[in-house]
Amino acid sequence: MNQQPNMLLFGAVLGTSLLLLDLYVLSHWTSFARKRHLNRWWYRIPWTAAATMFIVLAAMLLRRHFFRMDGFDVTLMGFVSLWYLPKFGIAAVLLVRDLLRGAMYLWQRFTSHRSPQPAVIASGSLQPAVIASGSPQPAVIVDAVQPSRRAFLGKAAWSVSAVPFVIVGRGMWSTLYDFRTYRQELVIDRLPRALDGIRIAQISDVHAGSFPDHRPFEEVRRILDSEQADLIVITGDFVNQKPRELSMISRELERLSAPYGVMACLGNHDHYNTPQEHGDLKRALGSMGVDLLVNRNRRIGPEGSALVIAGTDNTGFRQSFARLDRALEGVNPDDAVVLLAHDPTFWDKEVVGQGNIDLMLSGHTHGGQFGVQFAGFEWSPAQHVYRQWAGLYTKGRQHLYVNRGIGTVGPPMRIGIPPEVTIFTLRSAPFTKGLA
Repeated sequence: MNQQPNMLLFGAVLGTSLLLLDLYVLSHWTSFARKRHLNRWWYRIPWTAAATMFIVLAAMLLRRHFFRMDGFDVTLMGFVSLWYLPKFGIAAVLLVRDLLRGAMYLWQRFTSHRSPQPAVIASGSLQPAVIASGSPQPAVIVDAVQPSRRAFLGKAAWSVSAVPFVIVGRGMWSTLYDFRTYRQELVIDRLPRALDGIRIAQISDVHAGSFPDHRPFEEVRRILDSEQADLIVITGDFVNQKPRELSMISRELERLSAPYGVMACLGNHDHYNTPQEHGDLKRALGSMGVDLLVNRNRRIGPEGSALVIAGTDNTGFRQSFARLDRALEGVNPDDAVVLLAHDPTFWDKEVVGQGNIDLMLSGHTHGGQFGVQFAGFEWSPAQHVYRQWAGLYTKGRQHLYVNRGIGTVGPPMRIGIPPEVTIFTLRSAPFTKGLA
């Protein structure tokens, strides 16, 4: 039950990487400040802050699991993230500059051995330099304003370095709970005509322990109420680790309602606890009106017409709890089936080619929590980890949708990937389908 990834190596690599990152950036800043004779506190304060942040990070990693923090630890992680994450952008710029300087230095060393040394004369002199033999040599005029130009460029570069801090700060306080509603209309060939137009609302990856209070989930509930969907589904990761995290959202979770109810499956984080705690979590969800589909299914719709909503336990991320055969027990070949399965890797493992499943709804990836969305283009580091990482995917007549989640894990921030509420409108096949 308690499937916990080994975090010792992860913590060591993370801590070492961030320490080296701070040393690299702050050593450059210290050099810049000293060359310009700034007050020593301009660099002493950042070094003091760096030591403090590293101690806080180490304490959190030793005391808590990085991906299962809740409450005050999430707040501390916010400050640590605001300190470290912008430095990746700053370090990238500094690294490019250092590489260019190194290349220039090597080039000058190489060319100095292959060509005669030019004489140097002061700016404004028009006389050629003459060496002992009396023959004129090429002269290099020293630009008197070059030092001031370099100083200006240096100040401008460090001024621009504030931009990454602004971006990360905005990702914490603006984008973090800027919930977006995505709409999808899908044709399900086997959907009964009586259910044509049925609307299903999906949220995923609640991670209740990542919320500072109940207000973010209250906004999610308000959005769901305004949509008036026929069914609400939640595709796993209700908590980071402990059942007590549900108390943060319990009032709003109990108020979720739809004509066909609220159904859900479990995620990997819902297993990061003891067997007793896992049982408490499932009982708590049931008491709040959530119909938890753990390798089972339900039929919804008017009498004589039905849509099957099936749910598996989590398989993926070093867990293997899904039992698809049990989740589809009693399902007929002509039934339209929507499967709730938290991890999208389950799609390729067991769903593609499984004739009974028309639509699979997942989450887990959070869309990476960081990425770019512009004019229909979307990119995130998550796509280099997951083949299906956000949005709609189709193979034949089967569909997979990966929800970007409403909560966070790790750094409490989202940059370019806002949290998501998805509204699906399902359509039955048109009358002309299959006719010659």
